[in-house]
Amino acid sequence: MAQPIKNNEWQDGLLSCCSGGHFLMGWCCPCVLVNKTHELLENPANPEPKGCGLWGCGWCVLNACGGFGFILNCLQRGDIRKKHNIEGNGCGDFCVSVCCPCCGVIQQYKELEMRRDAKGVPDKVGYQGQAPMGMP
Repeated sequence: MAQPIKNNEWQDGLLSCCSGGHFLMGWCCPCVLVNKTHELLENPANPEPKGCGLWGCGWCVLNACGGFGFILNCLQRGDIRKKHNIEGNGCGDFCVSVCCPCCGVIQQYKELEMRRDAKGVPDKVGYQGQAPMGMP
């Protein structure tokens, strides 16, 4: 069962990046979480956001061209705060995006995931075996 949503604050702390199962993805391949976060911002009910897309690729390109991927982090963080009335400001978004980008990416994805799950969006549909065949 989903936890109740706290108003005007992040559901999980910035340094809680080790909990929730996104640690390795956030530290080894944060571009995937950047794209998933973008997809959840566009469609909050999306049960399975894609890891590959323009935002993730853009993040990689910006980082390869001088380490400017923090710009997309900062924009996403601001969008999440505005959309969900989370306290903070652009200066804080900038500091998190520059000083601790992986923790920020994880926190942002977890925030949207928790809010989606609290609304009761159906779980992901995994493999479902066929019913056994029987003789008529």
